Amino acid sequence: MAALAVSAATGALKPLLEKLATELCRELKRFNGVPDEVRSLTKELGAMEAYLQEMSELEDPDAQDRDCMKEVRELSYDMEDSVDEFLLRVAGGGEEAADGPGGPIARLKNALVDKPRTRHKIARVIEGLKAQVREMGERNARYRAHETVSKASNAGVDGRALAMFEEASRLIGLDGPRNELVEVSGKTKKSGSAPSLPAKVLSIVGCGGSGKTTLANQVYRVLKGEFECHAFVSVSRNPIMEHVLQNILCQVDDTPHHNIQAWNMQTLIIQINGFLKDKRYLIVIDDIWTKDAWKTINCALYKNDQDNRIITTTRKYDVAEACCSSDGDFVYEMKPLGPADSRRLFLERLFGSEDKFPTNLTRIANKILEKCDGLPLAIISIAGLLSSKAPTEDEWVEVQSYIGRGIAKDPGVKTMMQILSLSYFDLPHHLKTCLLYLSMFPEDHIIDKKHLVRRWIAEGFIPREPGQTLYELGERCFNELINRSLIQARNMDMYGEVRACQVHDTVLDFIVSRSEEENFVTVFRDDGHMPGPDSKVRRLSLHACSKAKASTLTELNLAHVRSVTVFAFEELPSWSKFRFLRVLDLQGCKQVEGGHLAGIGNLFQLKYLSLRETGVSELPEQIWKLKSLETLDLKKSKVKRLPAGISLLTRLVYLVVDKGVKLPDGTERMKALEDLGCVDVFKQSVDFPREFGQLENLRNVRLFLSSGKRSTPAEGTRYKEYLSNMASSLCKLGRLRSLSVKVDPESSEDFSLDSAGDVPASLRRFQVTGHFLSKVPNWAPSLVNLQCLTLHVKAFEAQDLMALGRLPILVFLRLVAHESFQGTTSRVTISGADGFPKLRRFDYGCATPVRFEAGAMPEIKKLILLFSYFKASWAVRNTDFFLYPVGIQHLTSLDSVCCLLYCKVQEVVDWIAEKRTLMADMSCKQVKATVGEMGATAEQMFMKSESLMETAARAHLKCSELTIRITTQWGMRNEGSRFKSPFTDRLVSMLRTSEASLMLARQVREMMSNCPLKGKGNCQCQGVPEAIEQAMKQLTTLVLRRFTGIKLRERRPHNAFVRT
Repeated sequence: MAALAVSAATGALKPLLEKLATELCRELKRFNGVPDEVRSLTKELGAMEAYLQEMSELEDPDAQDRDCMKEVRELSYDMEDSVDEFLLRVAGGGEEAADGPGGPIARLKNALVDKPRTRHKIARVIEGLKAQVREMGERNARYRAHETVSKASNAGVDGRALAMFEEASRLIGLDGPRNELVEVSGKTKKSGSAPSLPAKVLSIVGCGGSGKTTLANQVYRVLKGEFECHAFVSVSRNPIMEHVLQNILCQVDDTPHHNIQAWNMQTLIIQINGFLKDKRYLIVIDDIWTKDAWKTINCALYKNDQDNRIITTTRKYDVAEACCSSDGDFVYEMKPLGPADSRRLFLERLFGSEDKFPTNLTRIANKILEKCDGLPLAIISIAGLLSSKAPTEDEWVEVQSYIGRGIAKDPGVKTMMQILSLSYFDLPHHLKTCLLYLSMFPEDHIIDKKHLVRRWIAEGFIPREPGQTLYELGERCFNELINRSLIQARNMDMYGEVRACQVHDTVLDFIVSRSEEENFVTVFRDDGHMPGPDSKVRRLSLHACSKAKASTLTELNLAHVRSVTVFAFEELPSWSKFRFLRVLDLQGCKQVEGGHLAGIGNLFQLKYLSLRETGVSELPEQIWKLKSLETLDLKKSKVKRLPAGISLLTRLVYLVVDKGVKLPDGTERMKALEDLGCVDVFKQSVDFPREFGQLENLRNVRLFLSSGKRSTPAEGTRYKEYLSNMASSLCKLGRLRSLSVKVDPESSEDFSLDSAGDVPASLRRFQVTGHFLSKVPNWAPSLVNLQCLTLHVKAFEAQDLMALGRLPILVFLRLVAHESFQGTTSRVTISGADGFPKLRRFDYGCATPVRFEAGAMPEIKKLILLFSYFKASWAVRNTDFFLYPVGIQHLTSLDSVCCLLYCKVQEVVDWIAEKRTLMADMSCKQVKATVGEMGATAEQMFMKSESLMETAARAHLKCSELTIRITTQWGMRNEGSRFKSPFTDRLVSMLRTSEASLMLARQVREMMSNCPLKGKGNCQCQGVPEAIEQAMKQLTTLVLRRFTGIKLRERRPHNAFVRT
């Protein structure tokens, strides 16, 4: 990657050198001799930058070198701050520009007085800086070059990094320990057969990265089915105990707990005790660091005689012993993986399977595994390192030779720290910096990818490259850290992309240590040590909750802070003192309101401002002064209107607001905008469509179309005209990559996109949700760069689907027709000739069934099908349906199938009412036959369809999973969840009582009172009411079984059948 980025190794030297060589020389060219001084200083700093680059490759430089490196880094930050302040003043910024946007008084004063005075001042500053550099150079006497470790290239996310960590680390080598702990736990109490026993505590102890959590989870999954309630809760090093107790209560008792966030610890303990009083429970408390934390949690776990189980994990032996203080409790010490399991984990992580391992590397692989010492995290880390290198003996020998040269730690974690050190020092400089920056976040924190990348950019960590945006380059860095197993992927979206990451606590320990050593990040927490008053804080992360600790913040040297992130703090500082702040992240701080933003206009270098999930309701008018601002995140805040000055932020790249927020006029001036959302289109001014069309750099857009009230034809015409103007403006955005349109479900408008014109060919992702388009847009098949497409349409033809199949790189397709759309009379057939060459996931919702022929969708991995439960029940009489989905065996790459069976409960209610009406004109013999048919149909409706799905999946030998879910809402959700509707409640309520069966039986008795045979001869009157009641009970049982009390079971391989 190109240079010119801030880094942990070289500080701000790279951007400083650029500014000295260009902007500063240009401003000082009129001063005799000063430009020469600047060029001389630039050369000196260039030599220092090269020195720091080479020294940063050493894992353990000597004390003099460490001091020199630190001094150079600190000087570079101070120098860049001085240069930035000078450039701001000559540009007319700073505190002097106080008379409003573009004020004439400020401009005149700046031109006649301030600029000349500032130029003279900076000339003197340059002389002083050069003297300071010269003095430092003479004191250290030398700049040396050292041998460096090899670099690695960037790549996209390796699928093995996402899947193999999950599979390998959790399963390989854990069968024995898991079975041992299950056996130690003893046979759990069977109802009425075993004596009452107190809870047994099993405590798993071991160093970070040894697999404690994974083992506890395996035992938990084996045992939890034998208990009435269960929970798996993580505590971490600095827990908020109220949150831990809330988590326990919400897992063991899934009923809603209103305003639980406001409950104090005593209330939570009482509530948990009360619920567990007569329950058999299994509770896993993961990652306990202190005895006090265990004491608090233990108070909440009611001590009954139901033979409960409690499993804890910890790094500390004294905590494990405190957990296991009673007879029968058991402390289990984690053991390293054996040679065979270590080899299997290493090879499967690196090559996917042992069969692909080059045998000529056996000797060196064994040596590497010896140094990994059976630690899963170490094995995965070194495998991630080797995955970026050629599988040759020379490359592997070089890596093996560096193992053991890292930093020394206590004997318990020494080997792991050495290997983490090796992985760290193999990173390119910009990736080292990005990784160290994660020390800002608390332990176990889920870090959103978009927010993290935006912060990296604002900090200046991401170097520019031609042809790519900074965000794309930042994503590459994120992906590379996942590939190297230095961060863990979290929260995959429906498109298969990673949305967040998490740092393993052992890796976090390592990077926190490195950050403190290099004064890169200062974490201010209750139990942390304070840096000295002479140490300048550059990046500050506030985790302190106590007032006593918060009061000591003023003792720190905060004049040159570049980044502030607040996770927990009693009282926020005054921002007017943070003149060099680049990043201010207040996300999640509910107590932050508008008054806390006083003085924010003086942050002339601020690039990233997040007020997401805060109490801020109004932005200060002085926000126009933030000329460097690139990211403004107001999602889930209380802001409803943006001040007019927002349109003057011409460097703003990312702006996200809540729907309903009104943007100011003049939006077209924000030419740098690349990411905009979620704009409520009909809340904007009449000029917004025109202004929107001039934002030519937009790449990602999220729009919301509210319903509103359009009671007159004139209002409806204006609505359509406005929408047409928006569509035309969208067509002008030639760089658009992603477009998401969410329409208010309450909207009654006929929504079409066919009149939009030529949609940008650059579009890669397009989705319309919340409402149904009238049809598939005519231009959709022309988007040759489209990768992900989500459409909800009122109707479509088979040729529409075939046209989409010709999109060359489409990997995700969700096509859902309206529930009222009956489709064609025959199946939609997809063959190899119909395209879809790259499609990996297909979500299809329509009453019209689908058929797959040989060669169809050659790369499909996941298939989701939505169709009517009720209509399907009638189709089982068609032999073709027994093979539904037809031709699934032709999808040779398929991994999983999910069938969403839609049941519109009103249809079932209407069906029962219709049968009652028909019975009024039937003979008693016909009534009895009809009642029997209702029972058979109910059985078929609620059970037969599922068994047919299971049969279809088992016919496909390579399909590893079938999931069947019942839903009462027509549509697909991005994440699996149980669906519920008022119709469900209505049907269940009706069937829970005997009212339905009694009413039908009474109706039949009245009807049969006119029967001349009165039960004699072949008359069936006597048995009909009883048969009706029996059939209705059967229907009641089936419906209740389908719609209440059923949870998603664990997914299993080998054609597992999962019901929800």
